[in-house]
Amino acid sequence: TKKSIGSFLDITNLKRTREALYRNEQRLRNMIEHSLTGISIVQDDQVIFQNIEQERLFGPLPRKSILADLEIIHPEDVEKVKEFYQGITSGKFQPLDLDFRFYPSGPESYRPDMKWVYCRVSCIEYQGKEAMLTNTMDLTQAKELERLLMIQDKMSSLGRVAAGIAHEIRNPLSGINVYLNTLEKIYKRGQHIEKSEEIIRQMQSASGRIESVIRRVMDFSRPGEPKFVSIDINTPIREAIELSSVSLRKRGVKIEASLAEDLPSCRADSQLTEQLVLNLITNAAEAMKKIDGDKKIEISSSIENNHIIVSISDSGPGVPSNIRDKIFDPFFSTKNDGTGIGLSIAQRIVTDHGGSLTISQSKWGGAEFTIKIPGIKESTH
Repeated sequence: TKKSIGSFLDITNLKRTREALYRNEQRLRNMIEHSLTGISIVQDDQVIFQNIEQERLFGPLPRKSILADLEIIHPEDVEKVKEFYQGITSGKFQPLDLDFRFYPSGPESYRPDMKWVYCRVSCIEYQGKEAMLTNTMDLTQAKELERLLMIQDKMSSLGRVAAGIAHEIRNPLSGINVYLNTLEKIYKRGQHIEKSEEIIRQMQSASGRIESVIRRVMDFSRPGEPKFVSIDINTPIREAIELSSVSLRKRGVKIEASLAEDLPSCRADSQLTEQLVLNLITNAAEAMKKIDGDKKIEISSSIENNHIIVSISDSGPGVPSNIRDKIFDPFFSTKNDGTGIGLSIAQRIVTDHGGSLTISQSKWGGAEFTIKIPGIKESTH
């Protein structure tokens, strides 16, 4: 009959629907069981379901929620895990995310390697009761790699800073060696006492420069405050030229100075200003080391809109325009044996003085560094 046929079709459709639901449930269960993310359901602080990954992380059932088992949480993370768990159980926030460290369960005398996980918890309803759905990712290897990379980066930076110190003290140290050889010859002759005193003063000055460079480089990340006094900027410029003159002559570099005599005073640290100019002279000399033809450095000072302008130009190969915005970055260098710290220190000194340091092309096609710092305005009274 039609009624019997209709009942048969209804039963068949119901059976097919149940089979489809079962297959979908099995597919979902397989996806959950083999997920790379740990998944668990928690009711009344007890884990009532967990997939394979969650069991690998936290151990087999029966067990209570990892968030409620504060004894195995890393001591530094106990408070934030406790606050996190209270927040989710009170229903104030959902979902909630947290990363924390813990020690996998085991005998009290044995502490396995620490694990670091990222956890997301949501409030759900499971079998008619409130529950928490927990998703957990194992970050242990990623965090360990991050730690190793950080150590490697610090060691690499330390190596560059150490190389930078050697780079910055090379010139004054070479000067000291030259002065010692000269002093030895004078001593053997038993004459020229005045000359000996002058050489000793130069050695003391170079020694002070080395000490200043070391202190400045080691404090590069946390520089001390400059000791500002009113100075004539031409004075530290001349001292830097005098200190580098011996080394420049040995390299065949001719240095000329065109310093304005009517400059206003400026508030600056004289020793740091001298170091700044010396760094730029050294950089210019290094740039011209392998070129043929005349090797020239020109230093000038002038006044413009109550700002003192100091320019250091060279006849070297210059700096390509596409990397000019990078040369002041710490440890950036275009030379194979360069440390990239000289120009970054120079810029830091200028910045500390409220000025600017820029680069352009010199009249010879080389590099021209321009320092611009404010002068002291004359009183109108």
